[in-house]
Amino acid sequence: QGGVGRTVCAPCDSGSYTSVGASVCSVCASGSYSEAESSGCTKCDSGTWSNSSASSCTRCRSGRWSVTGASSCSDCDAGKKSEAGASSCESCAGGLYSVG
Repeated sequence: QGGVGRTVCAPCDSGSYTSVGASVCSVCASGSYSEAESSGCTKCDSGTWSNSSASSCTRCRSGRWSVTGASSCSDCDAGKKSEAGASSCESCAGGLYSVG
């Protein structure tokens, strides 16, 4: 009594989420993302990465790769290569090389 009741619920911003009945939004961890008004975060696909509180995942550039839920991309080792958005590196064919 005497207090001000809530008449609306506010949406969480992209990069954050909340469960039913929560009073605050939580930030998505690195390697995951969410759109606005989400009830959870989604792991980044392999070949992509994100920082915390991301609204989307970023593709790894050529010469780099990542696994599902990555917070960064890794460089391909010497003698291997990858295209942008790769989930692994592949060996250079005979007669070709890379220094990594």
